[in-house]
Amino acid sequence: MNDETLISHFSNSDFVLKTQQQIHKDFAKFNLEFPEYFIFDPLDAERIEELLQEKLAEVIKFGETKLLQLMYTIDIPEEQFLKLITQPDFLISLSKAVLKREALKVYLRSKF
Repeated sequence: MNDETLISHFSNSDFVLKTQQQIHKDFAKFNLEFPEYFIFDPLDAERIEELLQEKLAEVIKFGETKLLQLMYTIDIPEEQFLKLITQPDFLISLSKAVLKREALKVYLRSKF
């Protein structure tokens, strides 16, 4: 899924809400909860990324192992993750990658 396709799907509030619920589900496995409105009210991509950055910062505090476990759960490829950790805007880049991957899961479920 390229960025243009992702952006076009984010105009569909049902798609956005399903993506947020997928994010919530994956992060809940690590006892990381989003605000209650997150699973009920579709947000814009920028707000979702902001919330992801906050949660990813929390995970980092628990150590590298927890972060790697979360990336495995979300299905961020190791090669992609290793490229992201060297970037100065690591949390921003990682939150975008997480959002894109979670959206791809929702997209693929709807197609197949």
